[in-house]
Amino acid sequence: MNAKLIFAFRIALASVWLYNGLWLKLIVSDGQHLSIVQSVFTNASVDPLLVLKLIGSCETLLAIGIMSGLCYRFISIFQIVVIVSMNIAGILFGGGAIEHPVGLIVSNLPTIMCALAVAMHGPGWASLAWKKNE
Repeated sequence: MNAKLIFAFRIALASVWLYNGLWLKLIVSDGQHLSIVQSVFTNASVDPLLVLKLIGSCETLLAIGIMSGLCYRFISIFQIVVIVSMNIAGILFGGGAIEHPVGLIVSNLPTIMCALAVAMHGPGWASLAWKKNE
């Protein structure tokens, strides 16, 4: 597969994580995301906003890891596990906070497919450029 295309997949993946983590959870504390966290942690004595910020920080770090191109296979598989786990947790324990669970799953399929492509075909163009300079 074309290395520049794989690099474009990495940019797309990092953008998804930055938007959902940095923007929606850390900067604006999106109400929909907060309500899902509140629904999952109804009986726990934790601050849902703090949990939202922690999740957002982890998603932002994941975006940085994706863009680095390092450990690309592990990071790709890890993000698939994270997406599937978050979807399952939100659907099963979200108390109906996710209005369209099937839509959630379908909308995450392109992200999962991009991560699979990176896992199968390598980090792409940017990482190859770094290796040539070493």
